[in-house]
Amino acid sequence: MAGIISNGELISSPAPGRQRYGLFSVAPPLDDLDTRGIGSGFQFAAEDCGLVRAYDANCATHPVKTFDEGLAYMEAVPYWVYATRKCGTVGTSATEIAASVRRRLAAGEQHAVESQFWGGTAVASDPNLIGTPGVVTVVPSGDGAGAAIAALEDAFYDDYGYTGVIHVSMRAYAALAYAQVTESQGGRLITPMGSSLAFGAGYGIAGPGGIAPEAGSVWAFMTPPVTIRRSAVIQPDVTATMDRVHNQWLALAERVYAHTWACPVVYAVQVPVAAPAVVTLAAP
Repeated sequence: MAGIISNGELISSPAPGRQRYGLFSVAPPLDDLDTRGIGSGFQFAAEDCGLVRAYDANCATHPVKTFDEGLAYMEAVPYWVYATRKCGTVGTSATEIAASVRRRLAAGEQHAVESQFWGGTAVASDPNLIGTPGVVTVVPSGDGAGAAIAALEDAFYDDYGYTGVIHVSMRAYAALAYAQVTESQGGRLITPMGSSLAFGAGYGIAGPGGIAPEAGSVWAFMTPPVTIRRSAVIQPDVTATMDRVHNQWLALAERVYAHTWACPVVYAVQVPVAAPAVVTLAAP
């Protein structure tokens, strides 16, 4: 039997659940980007990387120790991400529309930041993975996603002494799971070697310099730990931004982000995305 009233009862929107795995899982944003950071970004000394050499302290040749001059600095250039909502003012309060657009921003900002982190597709981002100079490309010695990730970690840890972060499109997660190189730990994914895994829905598949991968593969990058800083949510008063001619709310919510990683050490490898559709079990 049809209802007496055609439209359903309006109730509060349900809670969205936990945030998906992604860049924010391995690098939770710090909500401390202040006015100076919004205007100019931030930088820090890359003190946790560089050459360490063995020394033969013999009395015959008295070898001379090599001193490395200078210290690299990591920089992060700010960029803005925003969400909007346009809605008629009839039946909707200013408080409701303001809260609604903040929820939209919270739901989508990780995807926007992942896109900027990978290649700065919307606006220029510095640094970004595909635009980083001097990326070392790794060639695995075997087939499959497991061999690719193992080769990437092996090469990266020849150059960096702490756990790194592997960045790869979600398209490859099934292949990595099949290769048994993904584990869950404290709300994030890691490899058996302890490297953090960031499967980004906003990540691309292109490699260093924007080069396309081979058919059936995606590029993965590995960086030192990532730092993401962001401002508080910036939201103009919706009663001041409304379109009074057409009686429409024009609601805006935005943040300023800046990101970088700990050292100028970045490696990349191609990862095949195919995983067998059927697992063949050994006979008992």
